[in-house]
Amino acid sequence: MLIFIVPVYNEEENIKKLLECTRRFAEEGHFDYQIIVVNDGSVDGTMQILKGFQEEIPLVVLDQVSNKGVGEAFKRGFAYVAEIATDEDIIISKEADNTSDLSVLSEMINKLNMGYDLVLASCYLEGGGVEGTAVHRKLLSFCANLLLRITTPLKDIHTFSSFYRVYRASLIKKACEIYGDTLIQEKGFSCMVELLLKLAKLRIKIAEVPMSLQGNLRVGKSKMKTLDTTIGFLRLIVRNLLTRQTDNKL
Repeated sequence: MLIFIVPVYNEEENIKKLLECTRRFAEEGHFDYQIIVVNDGSVDGTMQILKGFQEEIPLVVLDQVSNKGVGEAFKRGFAYVAEIATDEDIIISKEADNTSDLSVLSEMINKLNMGYDLVLASCYLEGGGVEGTAVHRKLLSFCANLLLRITTPLKDIHTFSSFYRVYRASLIKKACEIYGDTLIQEKGFSCMVELLLKLAKLRIKIAEVPMSLQGNLRVGKSKMKTLDTTIGFLRLIVRNLLTRQTDNKL
């Protein structure tokens, strides 16, 4: 079974298309599937749209009354999936704004079936790209990913920060068992970097698939706060360097 985890916050202009496209992908590929949406305190019409789709597709909505940040949303989603998934299931995390290109998902799943534990959609791998995104956001993302590549043991990874990933359910279940409530502590968009670094410590096989991130497919503004995200990236980079120095002394 494919299990999708999608955090949403005020996505009334994007969520219908996301759910329809996800359903189409699963049905055309003859996959059993379930969509887990974590509604992170939306105050627009997002919840009304989600309730309407619950009658049509296998959709579970985890509703957070207040906006706690994407990190808390993902933490709740992964914890829920770790409880309901079997080891054979495939977990897919993705954005709610339709910038996650479903045309590469089959290749990502194939990589998992080849023996990888985690597959990343990579806009910085050869063949990938970023379109329809503000220059300052491109620069922030590129520099952060480059710094992470330089300062972490993951020298072969090109994209650290993307939400769009495919995981073995057994990996997520193991990670939740080991890390518990500390699996994700970052509240902002840097949470996915934190998650990747923690999963990598479990000696897993990671692959990347090139993807063009198309910001023009998003209706409305990105929810990413540039300053908060920059601080989050820097905090993780410093923390990782300090941890490595400590480990080297042992």
